[in-house]
Amino acid sequence: MLLSLLTMTTGAGLPEQLKRRDRPAWDQMVHQQHKRIFNLHLRLTGDTEAAADLTQETFPEAYQNAHTYEGRSKPEVWLYGVALNLNRSWWRERGRNEPPVELCEDIPDPAPTAEQLAQLSQQAHVVYAAVQRLPETYRRVVALRYFAGVPATEIAAVEEVDAGTVRWRLHHALRKLWVMLVHDGAAFADAAGKEERNESEIS
Repeated sequence: MLLSLLTMTTGAGLPEQLKRRDRPAWDQMVHQQHKRIFNLHLRLTGDTEAAADLTQETFPEAYQNAHTYEGRSKPEVWLYGVALNLNRSWWRERGRNEPPVELCEDIPDPAPTAEQLAQLSQQAHVVYAAVQRLPETYRRVVALRYFAGVPATEIAAVEEVDAGTVRWRLHHALRKLWVMLVHDGAAFADAAGKEERNESEIS
């Protein structure tokens, strides 16, 4: 009994338990990862109802494909990969036309100021909306690294590339993301300016 509890707690043997579709192991996975999977889908779709539906689809899909889990990454990281595949299908069903992942080198690479970063931290929805517009290859690594907190080495296992490629994609994804935010955005710059003007009018 003690050995069984230790195995479940530390994750020793968990890959085999999941591959065998061991019900207690899967129940534990659902309990621990349900909220994270929902948040991952929500950040990528921006739609609460769609995120809930996709979350409900993710676990049965993973369960049915448990035999494909090879243990090269943590179980939850493999599960995130299943979720991202479903998310990709969701976008494609809605006619999402993915642009090429190449980033033109002549695009400016502006560095955010401390003030701009502070403004963005207050407008997370602006960032999430921009992430949703990234090409799929970039969107996946950004979601795994920054929404799910998965290290580059483990993302590499899910994406079946080397860690250097993951870091390269993250670098270009963040660069492209910031360019989009600057381009749209005057968005947050204008909003900040209006706020300041309103405050001065009140005073």
